[in-house]
Amino acid sequence: MNKILDKKYPYLSNFFKTAIEQKRLFHSIILYGNNNYIQYAMAMEIARQLNCLEDGREDCSCQNCRWIRENKHPAVMTISKIDNKTDSSKTVISEEQINLVLDTLVNSSDYHRVFILCDAEYKTLSQAEVQDYNEFILTGFILPKEKDENKYWIPKGINTGCFSTVAANAMLKSIEEPSDKVTFIFLTNNKDDILQTIVSRSQAFYVADSKNSVYNVAFFEKYFEQYPKFDKDCALDFAQTLYSYQIENNLEPTFIIDCIQYYLTQLLKANINNSLLVRKIYNDIEKTEKSKKMLNAYIKEQTVYENLAFYFSK
Repeated sequence: MNKILDKKYPYLSNFFKTAIEQKRLFHSIILYGNNNYIQYAMAMEIARQLNCLEDGREDCSCQNCRWIRENKHPAVMTISKIDNKTDSSKTVISEEQINLVLDTLVNSSDYHRVFILCDAEYKTLSQAEVQDYNEFILTGFILPKEKDENKYWIPKGINTGCFSTVAANAMLKSIEEPSDKVTFIFLTNNKDDILQTIVSRSQAFYVADSKNSVYNVAFFEKYFEQYPKFDKDCALDFAQTLYSYQIENNLEPTFIIDCIQYYLTQLLKANINNSLLVRKIYNDIEKTEKSKKMLNAYIKEQTVYENLAFYFSK
């Protein structure tokens, strides 16, 4: 796989490499998390591995690998409200676009066709986006071309509002009845933002934010000393610690969740060869994502923290 992705996401890289080699890759994949650039790079690397004419090595210079790195491969298509448009709609992925996808599946192909579905926009980069953009460039892939020299193509997480109703139904049908050598990859910030009928037919993978952010996790670290056997008796105490730290330091509750997610991600990296523990950590990271959704729904912080603490103790 790609050396940048191998280093930052060893579990995901190993999983996809093995699944591709054994021809067991699921036909519909959801990549979720906050860094849509890295999700896009991961999707492109999956497409490259599926279409490589040689052994999939990172420096392969076969025609398929070159085309995919340059974002020019005829069988690897980005679908968004601004990419591969065949109509005048500007705010949604339209029925016509999905029909374009379905039309390409009518005929057989020597390529493994990959459709990357996301939201996107053209804009001037902010300082934070420059960092993400530069990190993406290091992976060796090229983003879709910018609209003009002052605008850049920015990947964003897809959600239910990105599809017209008819397009969503047509998309679901194509996933329910997959063709051979076809893979759909959805990029999103939270998999709950995607139609549950699509989620239920897909494999979802959390892609951690790879920024070198430094989080202070000392205030709750002692509660994880027995992890993954999180002590139920300490759950309420843990939740109260989180809430008290948030109030005393005037922090956003989402930052507290980010601290937990950061800690779990470090545990994941340190235990990458322990498959049972990796599975537990991934489930707990997914729960932290759902906690953010609860906070966005204006559920009280204490309730969110308690729910998370008791989940860890399962």
